[in-house]
Amino acid sequence: MGKKRPAGIQKDTASFSWKHVLFGGGVFDNTSARQNKKGWDIFELGQKSFWAVPTAVPWDEPVREDPEYAEPIAAMLTFLCPGEKTAVTGASYISTMVRTEEAKFYFVEQAIEEAKHYDALRRLIPKITGRPMPEPSPLVRALYSFGVVDREDVAFMMGNINIIGEHLANQIFHQINHVAKDETVRKVIALIGKDESRHIAAGQRFFGEVYPELKKRRSTILVKNLATTVILALATYELVNPMRKLKIDLDTVMKRMYDHYEEVTGSLPPFPEQAIRDAIMEIVRQGTTKTIRRIETYTRADGEVDLKRILETCERAIRSPKALRELFAA
Repeated sequence: MGKKRPAGIQKDTASFSWKHVLFGGGVFDNTSARQNKKGWDIFELGQKSFWAVPTAVPWDEPVREDPEYAEPIAAMLTFLCPGEKTAVTGASYISTMVRTEEAKFYFVEQAIEEAKHYDALRRLIPKITGRPMPEPSPLVRALYSFGVVDREDVAFMMGNINIIGEHLANQIFHQINHVAKDETVRKVIALIGKDESRHIAAGQRFFGEVYPELKKRRSTILVKNLATTVILALATYELVNPMRKLKIDLDTVMKRMYDHYEEVTGSLPPFPEQAIRDAIMEIVRQGTTKTIRRIETYTRADGEVDLKRILETCERAIRSPKALRELFAA
């Protein structure tokens, strides 16, 4: 596994409270050396790489994407677009919950970049299809709410945005750019992809800072991550044909995402029950996409996803190997 990284922080240089107002420190600390030099480097790189949506491409010119790929590209971008907007909220919350100025400044910057991505995609998609943007489906709304934002849990949000979500989205953007022909489409995707790569790197650099929160809430986070994985598989159900057309293999995408998550978390100190957690994740890795076949199980009569039922199932699954295997049974 290699050498373990230090976890947590040495000094709080970002929190805001009346204690800090009265006695100094926290957000008012401007004398301490930076604790996360590599994290600060990513923040500075974001400033150097800044691009403006209104001038990034000639928006007044038509988009002429290859008809063979136009609709599949638009479908995948439509799936990702609400996630970019939700990530604005998530990164903003994270910026108020981290405890180093490097992390605080970086996540404020990321929130701005996520807003740019949403703005760019909202402009681009109707130019590809000639139609207004559709409303996100119930499953997509569930994915980008339950699976991204929890203003009480900074470790969950950072993990699911920067380690999981950004990695998954970047793989999709990369594959779209392989088949896209229109220069406007290619440039917008390339600009977003460049930012996403930095967001992924930030997850590696900053996740160790929230290790104490991860340790405290690890069981809850495991249940929520398991439920999010189920929702993700279900939410991509209607994208099977676009993914096939674009040669996006969900199994491969998920495997790479899990590999990345294990790489980041594996560099941190292990938990006492790590062997059990690893066994659970291996079953999840092998069976994730099979849950697509069980979409009816978690959908109410009104068509809305039943989050309570998914959570109850996932809570049973992490306590019972039999229940876990049943959850991911073909």
